Amino acid sequence: MDLSNQEARRLFLSRQGLLRTDQFGRGRNAVKRAIDQLTWLQIDTISVVERAHHHILRSRVSNYEPIMLHKLQTDERQFFEYWSHAAAYLPISDYRFCLPLMHGSAIKRVPDKKLAPEILGRIRDEGPLQSRDFESPPGTKTSGWWDWKPAKRVLEQLFLCGELMVTRRDGFQKIYDLRERVLPDHIDTTMPTDIEWCEFIVDKMVDAMCLATEYDIGYARTARRQIANINVKDKLKVALNNLLESGHIVEINVEGSTYYTHQESINRLPLKLGKRQVRILSPFDNLIINRRRALELFGFDYQLECYVPAARRKYGYFSLPILYGDELIGRMDAKAERKTANLEIRNLVLEDRVKVDDRLLFALQGGLSQFSEDNQCHSTTVIKTHPEKLKAVLLEDRATLT
Repeated sequence: MDLSNQEARRLFLSRQGLLRTDQFGRGRNAVKRAIDQLTWLQIDTISVVERAHHHILRSRVSNYEPIMLHKLQTDERQFFEYWSHAAAYLPISDYRFCLPLMHGSAIKRVPDKKLAPEILGRIRDEGPLQSRDFESPPGTKTSGWWDWKPAKRVLEQLFLCGELMVTRRDGFQKIYDLRERVLPDHIDTTMPTDIEWCEFIVDKMVDAMCLATEYDIGYARTARRQIANINVKDKLKVALNNLLESGHIVEINVEGSTYYTHQESINRLPLKLGKRQVRILSPFDNLIINRRRALELFGFDYQLECYVPAARRKYGYFSLPILYGDELIGRMDAKAERKTANLEIRNLVLEDRVKVDDRLLFALQGGLSQFSEDNQCHSTTVIKTHPEKLKAVLLEDRATLT
């Protein structure tokens, strides 16, 4: 079967909950549905605007509040923190498929044989603790934020090995507890075979994205290979072939490229686009995190420049992708100045291919207004835009563009 690039994009956007407003619904149940569907929700420390996990959810659930995620994790134990391609919230039902990584971590990152039992003993006796509850030995010097004190390093090792879990967070600080006190009793903890694990990865990636290439399926394979003690690349290929032979996954062609999907996903075509709205996405959004996929499906060449030396930045420190309907049309470097409740737009750049008309301008103003509100900002300043005429228009009253 052949699909156009636009059909493929719309399938992807629909599966990601971004084709129309509130596709997952509203409220805490919608948050659960969103993470279950996305399969992982990246946690990131950067807070130039809203932190990544909150930003990603608010892009999909219009009435999202952080307390919803907190309750789902700490009160209902629907999600747990561990490693996907990065630190992430994962559905608790997928816990057993993290066991190969935990086992690999236990082999490769053996915790301090003296300090680890002491830390486990304190948590067992005193209850959940965070790294600040363990003081560095007298005279210990650190050379920077990366030079963790011994206890913090061991806590993270015990977490990666699965002996400790994050029970909740205080602000952004992890609070650890013993696995048996966090993990619900009904969760399956049977170690999957290598092929079971790889079939799970293939099926989850295809389901989350609706259609995926071999590269998409193996995305973050490097991290998994470093931790798990198996040849992931070869076994993912075997798993993919198994699922193709069983008919669980089918092969399709998207303008000359081979993708894999579930037949029921194809049956949903044609997909109609909802009202063309602008959404300002997180750089760590599941839609954009695989940069190669963004280039192939959307023609959008994206790089997060906070990791690039300042002199070499083209768009800005923390440029946010701009989604308009079923297209990625540009990026915006912005900062939420919380003391003054002002959203500073340092640089907003639209792709040269984008046609700037009143419809787009109205949608862009609406998207910026919502983004400002989501970041608790009551005013907006615009420093630079491309095209330049956007600067004046974006500060106008939206009513003038109706």
